[in-house]
Amino acid sequence: MSRPVATCRGGGSVRRTLQELKRRGAQVLVIGDVPEAVSRRATRRLLGHPDEERYRVLALTDSGVDDAAWLPGEYAPEDDEVALIGEPDLRGDAVADSPVQPGRADDTVRRIDAQIREWEPDGTPSPAVLRAGVYSLETLLEAHGVEAVRTLTARLTGAVRRVRGVGHYHLPRAPDSDAVADLDSVFDARLELRTAATDPEQRWHLPGRGTTSWVALGEP
Repeated sequence: MSRPVATCRGGGSVRRTLQELKRRGAQVLVIGDVPEAVSRRATRRLLGHPDEERYRVLALTDSGVDDAAWLPGEYAPEDDEVALIGEPDLRGDAVADSPVQPGRADDTVRRIDAQIREWEPDGTPSPAVLRAGVYSLETLLEAHGVEAVRTLTARLTGAVRRVRGVGHYHLPRAPDSDAVADLDSVFDARLELRTAATDPEQRWHLPGRGTTSWVALGEP
């Protein structure tokens, strides 16, 4: 997970809280009406430093650049330590004007869960070795509606949490939007992004601990 500031405005240590979440499998809703480039940087950080031993599962429902731009360091989609699920897989190769067919949301869960199970070790996995990401829930909301996406994200977060993984799920909308409020209860924490004069910034919203100050969103 990205490097946080030391304390919350509401009190308590951010690092200690995030370590507690990581031990049981932290599931993070990434919010903020920001350009895709900012979301890509956040994903590169949340997928783990390139020098760390991680297995990365990334689902892209909507991306305007080469898939490798979402991955940290020199990692590429074809690497053994990476499972990339692209837009055609998640959207079933449907054209934009076609009606959404039943079961597509379930198919999204099945594809991601299958990649997790393929990696899953026989014993109890170490915390935070699995890193999963979805960009973005916006596309799924447009296709399926908020009730279906709430069910989908509950199943996705459960699959990632089962192996003590860190999952992050982008919803590039304002923090006070209805969609954020509707989905917030599924997640352990929110990471809010914003653009700034010099560099993108981030802050954490941690239930029971408050909100951090804004800090720069650096590269991993």
